[in-house]
Amino acid sequence: MDEHRLTDIIDRLRGAVPDELKRARRLISEQERLLGQANHVVQQTLDEKGLTAAVEIERARLLDQARRDADAIHDGADEYARQVLEDMERRLSPILTSIQKGLADLRERRR
Repeated sequence: MDEHRLTDIIDRLRGAVPDELKRARRLISEQERLLGQANHVVQQTLDEKGLTAAVEIERARLLDQARRDADAIHDGADEYARQVLEDMERRLSPILTSIQKGLADLRERRR
């Protein structure tokens, strides 16, 4: 290839690039517009068929169930903690009594 022909090809490419960029921007803009329209139509269809309300009702039901489940877990954890503490108290009470008696005996000896 000669230099003149390469220069000519480069000049044509330089001229074509801005046109291609403009075309690409127009296509992107058109795609965004069509997506916006599609979203609007979907939302409108959901509203018309009452699906939005149904989805909201299901969401509220699931949240309520999750709260009840969390409360049940919390109550179960509290009950378990109470049982463990009562068991510890039952086991440690005689030890504490023995410690208190030993301290009292030591105090008596000092008198």
